[in-house]
Amino acid sequence: MMRKIPRRIGKGSRIGEYTVMSPIGGGRYGVCFLARDDEGRKVVLKRFRGYLSAKKRCRTAEMRREEAVSLSLLSHPGIPEILGVINDRNGYFFVLEYMEGKTLEDWLFRERKEFSPAEIYDIGSQMFGIMGHMHARGFVHGDISISNVIYDGEKVSLIDFGLAGRARDGSRTGSRAHGVSRDLDYARTADVLIYLLYSGYRGKGRRTWCEELPLTEDQKAFLEELIDPAGMEGKPGGCDGAQYAEKVAAGFAKAWGRE
Repeated sequence: MMRKIPRRIGKGSRIGEYTVMSPIGGGRYGVCFLARDDEGRKVVLKRFRGYLSAKKRCRTAEMRREEAVSLSLLSHPGIPEILGVINDRNGYFFVLEYMEGKTLEDWLFRERKEFSPAEIYDIGSQMFGIMGHMHARGFVHGDISISNVIYDGEKVSLIDFGLAGRARDGSRTGSRAHGVSRDLDYARTADVLIYLLYSGYRGKGRRTWCEELPLTEDQKAFLEELIDPAGMEGKPGGCDGAQYAEKVAAGFAKAWGRE
């Protein structure tokens, strides 16, 4: 049986009750569009790609389920709400809450923004708060990066839960089918913080981050433990997700002198 070819989607296309305004990003498994309803309210329409290998189609179906479950069970101002699902001739879509702002990737590489120490601390604190909410409910984002963090100058939002999954306690090894370690979210958040710290760097970039960046010993130790928490006291596998998130937030405040 031949599958229907999805229509080309562009500005003005109608998807359910929404009108497409513009594409806003995409990847291997899907593409997102900014759209609005008839009252002018903005949403994000996430369409999953239909023309993939059998293996990738199975993976995409699994990802859709995981993302839908994750978003439906999470309720936080920094996490987009899933508003509905559309399945029509244009494809299969999630309707997601639109989060105001730009990605950190855009701020860094398009706007060339230099983040102040206060902004970096504020962004990190909000990210740890979002992770605490997720981890306390047994979920791991799995793909935290500067392209998946939105910032509007005040509020931080975490988007793209396509690789989200159930948290796995204990060992950091194992397959995604057996859960995802919370360590992954913390290590990727350390990467995000390092990107922000480099926004004010004026050197030649020939040494490692811990040698180049003007950080205190406490700040270096904090970031190194996030990247590799094997020796950290109270590491992710050893306590409740919410409790560990509180420990990390407290360690961040101490290292940045904000206790």
